[in-house]
Amino acid sequence: MKALAQVALFLFLNVVSAQNRYENEAYGFSIDEPEGWIWASNEDLKQNLGKLDLDDKKLLKIISDHKGSLLLLSMYKYDPMTHSGLIPAIQINVREKRNKDFEVFKSYMHKSALSLKDIYTDYEFIDEPKEIKINRIKSLYFSGKFTMKTQTGVEHRVRNRVYIIPHESYYFQVTFTDGMLTEDCTELYEKLLKTIKIKK
Repeated sequence: MKALAQVALFLFLNVVSAQNRYENEAYGFSIDEPEGWIWASNEDLKQNLGKLDLDDKKLLKIISDHKGSLLLLSMYKYDPMTHSGLIPAIQINVREKRNKDFEVFKSYMHKSALSLKDIYTDYEFIDEPKEIKINRIKSLYFSGKFTMKTQTGVEHRVRNRVYIIPHESYYFQVTFTDGMLTEDCTELYEKLLKTIKIKK
């Protein structure tokens, strides 16, 4: 139930310069990268994906080996190692889809979204979970707001927008995080959403 509870704001990983577009050939996902942002890369994952003859079974095994949720990419507006305030972030995960029936899958995702209220006591939905189309794929979307403290103890009102895109035996979770009062990235996130491509 808590599959959606991972909201990344401050992941302290090695960061590298952003590229124009992120593409994951193995899972068939791509999205434009915001100009000037940095991203945390998983070199071990990149190497493993490059070496394997990846059929659907092997792709699912990689997800399973990562406890059912594989982080493909995290992008940050600022360097987490030097910026002490709120950091708008984009996180892309791929997870195993255990329900082939979309209505059953939608029900499970709705319950999972509700579990965020167990993680963040003041979590409120801005947009209740609903069905949308992304890259012509029947998908799910919800957004919410909550309070989060930075490592320096400063509280920020945070907003997250979560997009769930089913694909074959797994699904993509794209989480856009920004601020309610400062660091509003609404316009940028809406543009990036339109650049998501899923290969059949």
